[in-house]
Amino acid sequence: MEKLKLAKELFTRPLTLDELYMLDQLERQSKGQEKLYIASLWDAAYALVDPAVLHQAREAGLL
Repeated sequence: MEKLKLAKELFTRPLTLDELYMLDQLERQSKGQEKLYIASLWDAAYALVDPAVLHQAREAGLL
């Protein structure tokens, strides 16, 4: 569950587009239950991210 730990650490600071890319990468690299846990973090990311960053993420295809 190392990738899950890394994903959770992204939320210790304000989320930027780089952190959202990292969350996406960690989700893609993980498997099984860990992948499901990381995928569930997207709900928190949507709630916490600045609206401008959310817009950038949509344009980048992350959402």
